[in-house]
Amino acid sequence: MLRTYKALLKGNVLEWVGPIPEYNEDRPLNVSVTIPEKETNSDKIKRGKEMASILKELSETNPFSGINDPVQWQRKVREDRNQPYRED
Repeated sequence: MLRTYKALLKGNVLEWVGPIPEYNEDRPLNVSVTIPEKETNSDKIKRGKEMASILKELSETNPFSGINDPVQWQRKVREDRNQPYRED
């Protein structure tokens, strides 16, 4: 399982930010460092246009057309169900 910890890179040294991973200080800790890229405004605009296109496609499918009585449908969806690992 991969665990993620935040750190700052200062020269050749990682300075942990927040919780420090548990490890034996007598042995080196193998780590992988991922440097997140900064998102540009053009990336945000592109992603926004993609989301708008997908939402437009979704609205054109009219996903709720089969619901005759929205109030009844909502009551059925919210109906109490047995909770996992609980006895009634």
